[in-house]
Amino acid sequence: MRDTMRGTHAVKIMGPKYLPIPSGFVDQGADGGPMYAAYLQRAKFPNIVSPTIRGMVGLIHRIPAQVVLPEQLKPIMESATRDGMPLETFHRQITTELLTQGRYGILCDASSTGADIPYLVGYTAEMLINWSRSRDFYVLDESGMKRFGFIWVPRIQHRCLVLDDLGIYHAQEYQYHQLVADIIPQRFGGKPFTDIPFVVANPFDLNVTPQQPPLIGLAESAVAMYRLDADYRHQLFWSGQETLVCTGLPEQAALPKNVGSGTILGFGPGQDAKYIGPRGTGINAHRQALQDEMHNAISAGAQMFDVNSGYETGDALRLRYAQSGATLTTIALSSAAALEKALRFAAMYVGANPVEVVVVPNLKFVDAAMQPKEGIELVTMWQAGAISYRTLYENLQRGEIASPDREAGEELALIEVENPLGPPTTPGLKMGINQGPGGGIPGAPPPSVLLEQAEPPALPPSARGPAVFSPGETQGTPTDVGMVPVPAMAPAPPPGSQ
Repeated sequence: MRDTMRGTHAVKIMGPKYLPIPSGFVDQGADGGPMYAAYLQRAKFPNIVSPTIRGMVGLIHRIPAQVVLPEQLKPIMESATRDGMPLETFHRQITTELLTQGRYGILCDASSTGADIPYLVGYTAEMLINWSRSRDFYVLDESGMKRFGFIWVPRIQHRCLVLDDLGIYHAQEYQYHQLVADIIPQRFGGKPFTDIPFVVANPFDLNVTPQQPPLIGLAESAVAMYRLDADYRHQLFWSGQETLVCTGLPEQAALPKNVGSGTILGFGPGQDAKYIGPRGTGINAHRQALQDEMHNAISAGAQMFDVNSGYETGDALRLRYAQSGATLTTIALSSAAALEKALRFAAMYVGANPVEVVVVPNLKFVDAAMQPKEGIELVTMWQAGAISYRTLYENLQRGEIASPDREAGEELALIEVENPLGPPTTPGLKMGINQGPGGGIPGAPPPSVLLEQAEPPALPPSARGPAVFSPGETQGTPTDVGMVPVPAMAPAPPPGSQ
């Protein structure tokens, strides 16, 4: 799975692992090596796995997850890892690994020098080499290259996370299979951890049991297409390599070593020469097999590889992603749950309440922009008192009209600063689209008319409020202009009543 994601070079460098040597090449002995090298070079690996994974990650993170953190953990948003990776980028890394290998580990750790903010360390499926289902033991392979001046040498290193007999968490470091450090990490207040701050995620939940990668079918189709393409191009190559055959010549006839322009061939009576070559009857069968395998790849999860999709409406796109949506949904939920649990361990390091950490993933994977008619209907429902302003604002956020980074109260504060006629909560003066038919302003049209018109009509002079306010001042009692708020008008008496 990892090789198919890395692409052509990673697959071809593995040679016979993904492209077996044909038996005919083996029979050629020493000449079979160059023949296989040419066979390998002509083959084309379809790079469909990596674009599909990147596309699915883009769908899941089209709208960033909503992350709520206690004040002590706010700096981790900008620097979540030891090398300063932002939290949103690290979240994308979690999702990418769940799509690629179907497993990812996150360790919450802190510097031994007493840094204020802990950090997160990610471990791929290949690095988690041993574990216990009771979650009291993990072994992580941290082997790699170690630099000494200008020279890089391989280093064997493992990290063992274990709970001792007293239930206290130890982080042990082994180099070349020898214990070199045994640390008891301390949470806020100098207390040891009684749980290992390590989270293992799979495409469905946070169970430590390994699961099959969700796109393994796509990777298998890519390898099958690669092998078929190698045979297809091999046949094409040999079908164009015709051979000159001469008949009726004596056994000792002197023939030129080369043919073509500048070469003379002489033939007597009963002698003949002609080119023969393979018929290539299997070429069409290989071409059809490649097309069939391409459809298998599409059904395995590579919808973005479907070049015939063309233009689609929003509803059609939602229906086309309905089948894969369940998988994307579980991966998005699992990725967010893993990040949330790791951040809750981080909250324990700094003495914050872990329950205050909340990560809500985006589950709308296609364009969900609200139509103008839908917006008008929502505003009308709010004005009629059927829904609260908070519910209205949350729907506007989901419809990608209101900013997902602002809460309803923050939006009201902006309205109060920018709107000289006052926000919905300000008594006295009202904007025409704020409350009720006409917003309490004489002569103002209904809200639906205001929203549909390109430019709102001018309000009566008596309804205009002060143009400038001091910071934090509302329109209740203006002091810097010579005017007073417009009082609410009493309803007119019915005709004939005195």
